[in-house]
Amino acid sequence: MPHSTARPLLVTADGGLQDAVLAVASEAQVEVAVAAEVGAAVALWAAAPLVLLDVALVEPALRALPVQRPGLVVVSRTIEDPSVWRQLVAVGAEHVVELPQGAPWLFERFGRSLEADPTADLVVVAGAVGGAGASTLAAALARHALEACSPAVLVDLDPLGGGLDLMLGAETAQGARWDELAGITGRVDDRVLVDALPSADGLPILSWPTDSDIEPAPAAVGQVLDALCRRRGLVVVDGGRVADQRAAVALAKCRLLVLVVPLRVRAVAAARHMLRRVPTHVSPLVVAREPAPGGLSPDDLAAALGLPVTATLFDDRRRGSTEELGGPAPSSSAWRRVCAALIDARAEAAA
Repeated sequence: MPHSTARPLLVTADGGLQDAVLAVASEAQVEVAVAAEVGAAVALWAAAPLVLLDVALVEPALRALPVQRPGLVVVSRTIEDPSVWRQLVAVGAEHVVELPQGAPWLFERFGRSLEADPTADLVVVAGAVGGAGASTLAAALARHALEACSPAVLVDLDPLGGGLDLMLGAETAQGARWDELAGITGRVDDRVLVDALPSADGLPILSWPTDSDIEPAPAAVGQVLDALCRRRGLVVVDGGRVADQRAAVALAKCRLLVLVVPLRVRAVAAARHMLRRVPTHVSPLVVAREPAPGGLSPDDLAAALGLPVTATLFDDRRRGSTEELGGPAPSSSAWRRVCAALIDARAEAAA
């Protein structure tokens, strides 16, 4: 199903870059609206299914526009400054493409701009500090959705987390992991992809390999996430602390961030810093995690962050051994309550 009649938008004053983009658009049989300056793009910005922003205009756009939106691509004829990746994260862009080398990618992206919006919800789960329990909560949330008969996929984007398949006891399960998907450059068939993934009790998992140093580039991660989101259901991403460029790609594509914050002073300070980096189109949900050795309460956390606490993971002496043996069972009442609260908040955010 096509988008509305709104056209992709190119924002550039560079005639050579404009010619390069429009040549690719012509091949893809896509009509593109062009704005020579940021001010002229305001009226078209929100409605365009795809926005191509000249890297030279990123800073003016940051000052004048709500730039953090899905479907934003930074384009350039030459990219010599490695800090461009910091700019990509700042504007919440899904990709940086250099022309003419990136013409094949852009051709494929124009094709996707004509499709319906992704049907799956993409949720990123992150921890304010290491050991907060983001991986366990991500797994519990995906299992909870699956138990409720909703299709779900669990994606590991924490390369230093040890592997979600290992946590779920699926490290020997056959299937594709990130090393086998690292070379993807074009459109991925969602049905083939999900069927190729290993699973744990029926839950498809995309995890890091334990015996390979091959890692995907951010662009490959974007292609895989786009494919997973073309399916109905829930895509849960374990983003670690969202300090990796690949996790930043997921954050740019999602609309919901679940942030797990232990009730400790340093964790609260880290959470405040992390929330300042969250794109404006993303709604954060805060989960407080006990114990609170200094006496901090969920109300204290809410006051410090300026956000309500959606749920609290109460202290449980058995939690360590439970997580070591594969994470919480979906029928665990404590985890069920937390996941149900997140699902309800997700529905409210989407309304």
